[in-house]
Amino acid sequence: MKKLMHTLCLSTIVVFGVAHAERQSQYGGFSADNLKEFHTYLNGLKAIKVEATDNLRQAVEAVPMNLSTAIDLQQEAGLRDWLYDFLVAFSDSGSDSLAAAFYLREGTDDFRIEKVGYKMTKLPNLENLKQGGASGDGVGISPAPFSFFKTMHRLMLDGLERDYYFANVSLDDSEFRVFELQEEYESYISEAHIRGMVPSGTIEFTFKRRREVEKAVQVDEKVVLADVMFIIEDSEETAGSEGPIRTPFFFRLMWDDQQATWCHVEAFSSKEMTYIFLLGLI
Repeated sequence: MKKLMHTLCLSTIVVFGVAHAERQSQYGGFSADNLKEFHTYLNGLKAIKVEATDNLRQAVEAVPMNLSTAIDLQQEAGLRDWLYDFLVAFSDSGSDSLAAAFYLREGTDDFRIEKVGYKMTKLPNLENLKQGGASGDGVGISPAPFSFFKTMHRLMLDGLERDYYFANVSLDDSEFRVFELQEEYESYISEAHIRGMVPSGTIEFTFKRRREVEKAVQVDEKVVLADVMFIIEDSEETAGSEGPIRTPFFFRLMWDDQQATWCHVEAFSSKEMTYIFLLGLI
């Protein structure tokens, strides 16, 4: 009997290991020719509700770290905090203020919105911005950036007839892939297209940090980057007749030693759903 139980336990471990390996390797290899398979895969993933709870925090903490360069505990915690904060800020648990705080998490030292009639320079730090203060040598420096992002976030949601963006998230095939950039910069989106991770096209967000990374590589500066992908599910309230849609989201971050935080370099999503973010304004 003991021998039988031992055999059964070993079989269970082997089967789980194979299933896990297969699941992890499924993400990719999709194209316009197998979109049905792509959506079947997305819809088959386990998802959890995005809300400011221990359940979401534990799921984020469980996302594995795939390290090809060493990082310290502060950097690891920063990655997990970034993902948790991003998800919550744009969920039903979020708010216009949380969204604005997320947009301004890297701070701003040269904020210009000339296209909508604002020009702001040499603004105070993030904590002062959160209190609505503004100072500088710009013209028309009202509203302060925090107020601007808070208002614009609400206007975008209203324009899309949404109360929030994210209802559920799947982190089943997610990992934080951390590496040191030493050669010519190769974009995350290029890799995703080559691997067939976004067969239906992309919506792209670009950030000034990408230019910094590209320049740093040219002068042999050390740059630590982190890539992460996760699957977002739309809310029931905005779902069509076929139900909530799932779409992958991709972010590339870089570690900023001076600010001691992870900063946005690149972001894109499958264009299954319409999201409008203000991330590119910083």
